[in-house]
Amino acid sequence: MIKKNKKNLNERQKKILFCLVKEYIKTHRPVSSSRLLEVSNIGYSSATIRNDMRKLDYFGYLKQPHMSAGRIPTDKALRFYLNAIEEIIKSSKELGNQIELDFQEYFEGDFNKILEGAIKLLSLSSNGIVIIEKPKMESLKILSIRLNKIDDFRTVVFISTELGLNETFTIFHPNDLSFVELENLLNNNLRNMTIKDVKKYVSEFQINPQMWYDKKLEELIRFLKKLVSERFEEGFLKYGFQRIVLHDLIDLGDIRNIIGFVENDRMIQEFLEREFPLEIAEDRRILIGSENGIKNLESFSLFLSNYKILDRKIGRLLLITSKIADYQKIIQLIDYVSNRLTEILTRLAKRRG
Repeated sequence: MIKKNKKNLNERQKKILFCLVKEYIKTHRPVSSSRLLEVSNIGYSSATIRNDMRKLDYFGYLKQPHMSAGRIPTDKALRFYLNAIEEIIKSSKELGNQIELDFQEYFEGDFNKILEGAIKLLSLSSNGIVIIEKPKMESLKILSIRLNKIDDFRTVVFISTELGLNETFTIFHPNDLSFVELENLLNNNLRNMTIKDVKKYVSEFQINPQMWYDKKLEELIRFLKKLVSERFEEGFLKYGFQRIVLHDLIDLGDIRNIIGFVENDRMIQEFLEREFPLEIAEDRRILIGSENGIKNLESFSLFLSNYKILDRKIGRLLLITSKIADYQKIIQLIDYVSNRLTEILTRLAKRRG
């Protein structure tokens, strides 16, 4: 039974635990005290290490598959290891020029190719499944609005955004506004606003019944309410099923479970909104094993990140791999990819704007 740690680990126990988790991730085999002495520079006796391993076992960091075996890390130990790795990364000033040189080719081409290159890079480098959320239309700035009249009542609205992503839909035309007048009003007032900005504006706008106002203003507000009530379908790009299937630590049952999750866009969206909403202050989050809160996905770690235009978050990345993973490498990769996406999309938006 896992006990709660009533006190902080001392430095020796931290070092033993870190080395044990690192060795287990490398070999996928239970680690004994003698093995730790062979593969690390720990300057303690085998008896001291065994004693600390028993304490780490009691505190819930380690478990023993059977009496004659060494120890394997629990999710709690993996969380300790991840936190230690993140501290190492924070103290480092640069990711390294080699990553930039090796993966430059993945960030060339048009917008869709850039997203496809990002998920391919992450999947091939991490042996995981990568899901990228296409940019939220509501978070993109409007560059222009074109109207095409179908008849006296219906109008096709064509919205062009800063990334070249466009949206087209049909709504009813206002009665008291001419076609040309409406298009000019929309472009003069909505350019460089996001759909989210427009939603906020129309939700807060109130016409005072005691004051005189132009009937056209009321018609314009009604039109805008119809416009922002449209549902914008963004969707996801996915890559890397074969990486999980070939992973030696993931069995057939786990493969079925993860494929069931990855193929369900609604479940992915609900998970992202629950665990990593765009409004959250964090730029990265990692959920190990049971921390993800998804039934039957306890064998996996889920790495969450986002990408932006300047400081405006427009989409999210989800990387899924075995929880016995090279966390240091994956953190570096996902930070690199999200930063490069932000840099490239910011440059693209400035060029179009």
